[in-house]
Amino acid sequence: MKVYISGEISGLSADEYEDLFNAAEVKLQAEGYDVVNPLRVRVPAEEIDPSRHSEAEIWKAHLRADIKELATCDAVYFLRGWERSEGATLEHAIAKGLRLKIEYAEEPRHREIKDAIQAAMGVSFKKIAADSRNRWHVFARMIYAHHCKKDGDNTQQIAEETRHDQSSICYYLRHYDTEYKFNREFRKAAEKVATLLSRKLAQQQEA
Repeated sequence: MKVYISGEISGLSADEYEDLFNAAEVKLQAEGYDVVNPLRVRVPAEEIDPSRHSEAEIWKAHLRADIKELATCDAVYFLRGWERSEGATLEHAIAKGLRLKIEYAEEPRHREIKDAIQAAMGVSFKKIAADSRNRWHVFARMIYAHHCKKDGDNTQQIAEETRHDQSSICYYLRHYDTEYKFNREFRKAAEKVATLLSRKLAQQQEA
């Protein structure tokens, strides 16, 4: 079986992502897989020349080459933290669309909450975990922290997953009720998320 490794690159240092990808490659090869490590995927030099192309264009060139390789695989192995990556999130959607086998180095946490926020607010987990001060993204982050807390996570766990400090998470949790009471826009979004989560729970119970 041919497996593609997908994970976060942009948010990590070169040493960090190289260690993660290369360790996964060694592990999967030892298990008998034919492995595609995107760090080894070659991109034509003329497409990634920084004197002729912007960072965004170079990123797209790498992503195009990676997706081409992914499409030849039977499975995709997602590294821890993949949801914080725009490229890996796209690769996840493509893998699902192609009905490839999907495996995780670490099972994604709070999938239902993330999906509900995406559906209700159009905010991906990448935006929740990013250092964005966009009002809508802050609302999503606050709602995410609230529901994770309801699910039993402590502030440290929420902070580690979202890559925000604990003081910020504590702030979001303290101010959730105030925003819900006095901010109509926030309340509407929070109610949509809560409704979707309630429906999902009901479906699971019926099943």
